[in-house]
Amino acid sequence: MKALFKHTIIATSLAAASMSAHADGFNFYALIDGGMASNNIRGAGGTSRTEFVTGGYAPNFVGMTGEKSLGNGLKGGFQIEQGFLLTNNPTATNNSRFFFGPDSIANRQANVYASGSFGTVRAGTQPNIAFKSVLLGDARNGSNYGSSLAAVVIDGGLGTVDTSAISYTSPLMSGFTLAGSLVSSQRATPTSNVTSGARLSANYSKDAFSATVATFTNNTKSVPSTPNANGWVTGANYKFGAFTLKGSYITEKNPGNRPAGAAAALNSLKTFGIGGNYDLSSETTLDFGVFRTADSKAKYKMNTTGVGIQHKFIKDLTLYAQYAYVKNNDAATVAYNFAGPTIQPGSISRGQSASTLNIGALYAFF
Repeated sequence: MKALFKHTIIATSLAAASMSAHADGFNFYALIDGGMASNNIRGAGGTSRTEFVTGGYAPNFVGMTGEKSLGNGLKGGFQIEQGFLLTNNPTATNNSRFFFGPDSIANRQANVYASGSFGTVRAGTQPNIAFKSVLLGDARNGSNYGSSLAAVVIDGGLGTVDTSAISYTSPLMSGFTLAGSLVSSQRATPTSNVTSGARLSANYSKDAFSATVATFTNNTKSVPSTPNANGWVTGANYKFGAFTLKGSYITEKNPGNRPAGAAAALNSLKTFGIGGNYDLSSETTLDFGVFRTADSKAKYKMNTTGVGIQHKFIKDLTLYAQYAYVKNNDAATVAYNFAGPTIQPGSISRGQSASTLNIGALYAFF
């Protein structure tokens, strides 16, 4: 597989290099999210703090794309994207550039692609196809407080970005879009032991209804004693009038990637979420979600409730407020948020609960 990736990426890179230095179009984009969060952990050893946080609702990143027509309906291009924090927290283990992606420059995307009537082929660092399905089905659009992400990504181990990957996305066919990717060794961190992996997804959308299903696997042949990780993602939403109902169900098997003090393995982690959003006006939206994650064998049980309001203040600038409540109902330690590194601990132990009030602003430049 390594040889396949090497030859494919070299060939795609040469195709991109053959384009003239002046591409048909360059596009710069960014998503900036920052605000204040007041966290209160109740129970033995609990603490309370108010601090500035990066990414209450969404990750922060800046990126650039370049694209050129190759003739006969074909296009070639590249995409570079960097995640970063708005503050450099001295308690964080990584530099401020490296939270919303692996520990590297262009940590979220660094790829070349070719597209046409056949679809799109992309090679390099790119979003995890299975994680895209999580975002499509999440009741609160994948907010970093009060959504499914803390359980699914931090505890469950589903990555948000794939490095050394090649993917194919089909064109829209009768409402369906299919996608698949193969990944080589994932060296996002010095301790990563993923030697290969695969993802498949299918999305359907027609009128007011949309649905998604995805599956993923990560092979760990470099550590024979560690079983492979895998899982399934399903989600759907239906819009009637100003209200959109959303639901998701995610299963994961991940024997590693657990925070200190947690169960050693999560071989049957299940996350269910339901909720949606209601448009009060063209500028103001309410969202809410209830989530439950459990693995009985690992003594893991977490209940999460989140509610938020977003108001488009001016073009591209949205002000928001949200409240999240997380309760640990069993023995295993659980992650209670997916926001950037904070002074406040990011996990809660048995019997503890965590509440967060977050107020911020999100600027989308696309």
